This record gives sequence, C-alpha cells and structure tokens, in this order.
Amino acid sequence: MSILKRRIAATLAVVGVASLVTFLQVEASHETDDQIGTEAVWNAANEDLTDISKVCNGAQSSDYAKCFAEEMGDYASSDAVAFTQLLAAQKPSRVGYLDGMREAGLVDLGYVVYPGDKKQGWVLMNGVPALINVDNLSLLPQSAMMKDPQFMELSKSHPQMQLAVTDDQRRADAVPQIEPRKDGGERFVVPYSLKENCNGCNAVAHASFGFDFDAAGQFQGVKFIKLAPAQP
Repeated sequence: MSILKRRIAATLAVVGVASLVTFLQVEASHETDDQIGTEAVWNAANEDLTDISKVCNGAQSSDYAKCFAEEMGDYASSDAVAFTQLLAAQKPSRVGYLDGMREAGLVDLGYVVYPGDKKQGWVLMNGVPALINVDNLSLLPQSAMMKDPQFMELSKSHPQMQLAVTDDQRRADAVPQIEPRKDGGERFVVPYSLKENCNGCNAVAHASFGFDFDAAGQFQGVKFIKLAPAQP
C-alpha cells in the first residue's frame, strides 16, 4: 500500500471514529434529555409524611406548599423536591409528589400522590411544557362536551352533574389509552366521570378527552372525544 493510500485510510478511520463518537453522544443526549426522570420519584414512607404533616399543618395554602417542599428535602432527592415545587407552581396549585412514572414515547406518564387529601392523579411529563396536570379540569373543553347529544339528554335528568376525577380512574397500575397521530405525535385519551354534586353519588356517565402532542412533544391542546353512560 502506498503512503498516500495509507494516509487516506488513516484519515477515513479517524473520521469514522469521530462520527461514531458523535452519534453515540447524540443518542446519549436523547436518552437523558428528559427534564423529569426516575430520580424524581419518591416512594414516601408513612412515617415521613407524618413527620412533615406535624411540621406543616396549620400553615396557609401557599406557605404549606413551601413548607412541604422544604421538609420533604430531608427525606427525598433534590429532583423529587423540584417536581413537587413544579407541581405546586401550577394553577390551581396542588401539593403532591411523584410516586412513579411510565415512559410512553414522546411524553411520559407520571403517577402523583396528593398527601393532603390522600388522592392519586396523573400528569403528562417531559413534553413542552414539561408538566401538564390532566386532573386540572379547567384545561378541558367542556363546552364541546356539553354540545354532545348524549350529554344534553343526560342533563335533563341530572341537571347538576359535573366533571370529576375518581380514584379508580387514576390507579397506579392503570394507563390512559395512547394513540398515534398522523403528524407523528401522540394522543393520551384520559377518562373522567360525570357525577351529581353530592357525596357518595355514583357516576352518571364517563367522558374521554384527548391530550394531543406533535412529533416534537409540543402540547397541541385538549379535545373532547366521547361520552358513555355509566354501567349500572
């Protein structure tokens, strides 16, 4: 092999290695660029929550959120505390922590525990914006639901029914239906209930809303999907 050919071969080898390194770096960045990862999960012990409650109970709502996050830092990771602070910064503000997560493609599903009322909830994470609380009913286009013929018929016999989130719809072992979109994005079909405004009342019907994201993970809004009568 001539000296020229050896130099060309050596150059190509260097370029090849450099390209491989660049490729691996890009792939690694894709795998680690989530704003909220497993480090943000906090499997809180009952004793920890009891200790925090003793310190923070009696504080005003905004002070309670701050107190909870500060005390939580003694038991949980800084990422877990950051998630709680991010959730509390939402409107309406709720104090909770990330109890688990499930990777779902472009956007991930987070399981939240709200210790104040001992409720569970779902959030959509790592899209744009980084956190969307699907249990924030003000995000839902309820006017579109109210135009549905089934809703109008049900409202005749249940004029006080309203959207609600029930415990069985937000179980930690459940997932919303995830559908691909034509633009390469995805839709999370999230269930809700329609109930009369009374304690212990059963659901009158179930409503589904779709949370849409484009191929880049950018949130595109919420759409009313369908209404289905509750099973007796």
